Amino acid sequence: MYDILITNLRKNPFIRIVIPFIIGIIISINFTFSSVISLSIFVVSTLAFVVFALMERKFSRIWINGVLINLIFISSGMFLTQSLNEKAVENLSSNKQGNLIGVINKEPKIMEASTKVELNIIALKSQDQWLETNGSTILYIENNEDVNSLKVGDKLIFSPDLQEIGNKGNPEEFDYKKYLSYSLILSTDYLSSSEWKILKENKNIKLQYRFSRFRTKLIDLLKANNLHDDELAVVSALALGYQDSLSDELRHAYSSSGAMHILAVSGMHVGIVYGVITFLLSFLKSKKLRIPKIFLSIILVWAYAFLTGLSPSVSRAALMFSVAALGNIQKHKSSSLNAIAASAFILLLINPYNLLNLGFQLSYIAVIGIILLYKPIYEIFKPKNKIIDSIWSMTAVSLAAQIVTAPLGMYYFHQFSNYFLITNYLLIPISTIAIWLIITLFAVSFIPFLSAFIAKILVYVIKAMNYCALGIESLPFSVTNDIYINLPQLILLYLIIIFVFLFFFQTKLYRHLVCAISFIIIFLTIGLFKDIESSKQKYFIVYNMNKNTVINIVNAKKNIVFASLDDELEQNIEYTAKNNWLKKGLEHQKYVDISSKSNLFLTNLLSISDSEIFYKNNFIYFSGLRIYVLNDNFKMLKSDEEFKKLDTDYIVLSNNPEIKLSEIAEFFNFDEIIIDASNYKNKTEKWIAENKDLNYKLFDIREQGAFVLKIE
Repeated sequence: MYDILITNLRKNPFIRIVIPFIIGIIISINFTFSSVISLSIFVVSTLAFVVFALMERKFSRIWINGVLINLIFISSGMFLTQSLNEKAVENLSSNKQGNLIGVINKEPKIMEASTKVELNIIALKSQDQWLETNGSTILYIENNEDVNSLKVGDKLIFSPDLQEIGNKGNPEEFDYKKYLSYSLILSTDYLSSSEWKILKENKNIKLQYRFSRFRTKLIDLLKANNLHDDELAVVSALALGYQDSLSDELRHAYSSSGAMHILAVSGMHVGIVYGVITFLLSFLKSKKLRIPKIFLSIILVWAYAFLTGLSPSVSRAALMFSVAALGNIQKHKSSSLNAIAASAFILLLINPYNLLNLGFQLSYIAVIGIILLYKPIYEIFKPKNKIIDSIWSMTAVSLAAQIVTAPLGMYYFHQFSNYFLITNYLLIPISTIAIWLIITLFAVSFIPFLSAFIAKILVYVIKAMNYCALGIESLPFSVTNDIYINLPQLILLYLIIIFVFLFFFQTKLYRHLVCAISFIIIFLTIGLFKDIESSKQKYFIVYNMNKNTVINIVNAKKNIVFASLDDELEQNIEYTAKNNWLKKGLEHQKYVDISSKSNLFLTNLLSISDSEIFYKNNFIYFSGLRIYVLNDNFKMLKSDEEFKKLDTDYIVLSNNPEIKLSEIAEFFNFDEIIIDASNYKNKTEKWIAENKDLNYKLFDIREQGAFVLKIE
């Protein structure tokens, strides 16, 4: 294996650069330190490398040069990432208040009461002077007629009170703050109609913004040709990379059937567009026009990349096509792996946080898998019939991509699409036809009757795509859900894939098979330990869910949720808590309705179905823990002359009860009061102010995040 590794590194020098560079980025993301430290390591390593290079004749040690080169690129990755982060934090503190000017960098998203706008801040007014600045923020602007006319590239002047983006602090919930920080967005604010205005038309806008506006015009052109609703949403996503219009039902269908990659513009789409460009330029057969033809192809591929929003997957594909095309000029076929590494290095130089972009990860891992695994899989079976050969070739590509992307899919999405082969057999050919039709529609849009005819055909093709996705999703066992693997298990899965590949397709050495089996055993052992841990766990959790009380009791693998229920709340609870439940290995959740309208003792007892958990009249008993949910029922307690002072461990204040903290002590003996997120903010503030004199142990869910108690 070592010999194979060294040989590949020598053939693909960019791999030797990008690996230490990625290590540096990972170090900087996971550990906090000053950029001065990484800069110092870079300078010392570079100087040492120069010194040893000059002393090569007297003191020749290749391994020292190797170590120093790795340190140079590790420290480069560290410095670039940390300096970007420090700059974003500095911008957050300097841009919080005052008059600001920002440029809209993404299509505004109109919601029910406000419009979400992402801006790049370019100027700050300080002491009656405009100073250049930078940074990014998200604004939620009150809806009105002016908001509806906003577009990418518009300049806004506004007076915000920018707040640092925060999380709700729920266990294992999607980390929205971290997600936005990877785009260097750390702040947000809500603006009323009077707190902003649009500046005069900005004529000197960036090229990327011009392409974004052009994309909007193309979407309007699709609408003018009678594409609406789901068909318009799919065409916009498929060809233009605009996914905001996709309905939740369609997203779920394409995701469950394993077809979401078709709607996410990537290498496949760039490849089809490149094929169209090559076809259109095929009439240029003169040898003198060969080089101009190649450069024109590259320009058009990058134009398409800009049009679709320059996502990491599209940028990767455009870079690789560019490298391949430039290699054709010199009639030199470059190494695919080297081209991949070079493109990754360039994208990470531009923004090291691309490494954490899921599209970046899936795109690169898929193309690496296809390059390494396609040929060995294809050679397993060599059909003589051309049709069968084409089907088998597509199968080999699908298997190669699925083998390497499945672990990431399970890690991030906790699911596996069982019928991915059927999906690819059906949707890849249909989507290819759709892309050709879309390009043709745009090309003949100035001929009304012809564009209308093509649009009708396109609608039927897209309906066929949607029908296939929805149909595959509806098949029995179409998707395996609720898969949970942690980071060590993810790494082990890739090690298993590597050593299985080495044994069967490269070396045939049994030590590689032994390594694969060993990693499988370790993987299963981790799962076994998680299962044992799950069988012993006990938790009391109060989630931070706006305007709602949600209490979660975890007893071994049993999962009981107490809340004032409706269908929408159940969906929100599942979205918030699902990852936590999967990590803890819990059974399907059981709900107990704690609203005043549903206080049915026998029904709740059957719902709980656990002798260690008791619930009646807002009182929860679990494994020696006593919890009382105090809401509007307190009025009844006050009027009940026979009520005796109750011993509890925790009081959960819920739904704005008319009570002072001092009154609670008259009716309860307690250890701690939990103020959940169902209470008004001003009421919570009054309780906190009152507690300055009382000094009760108080936990504010809205400010401190979810309350999580592990019961030993």
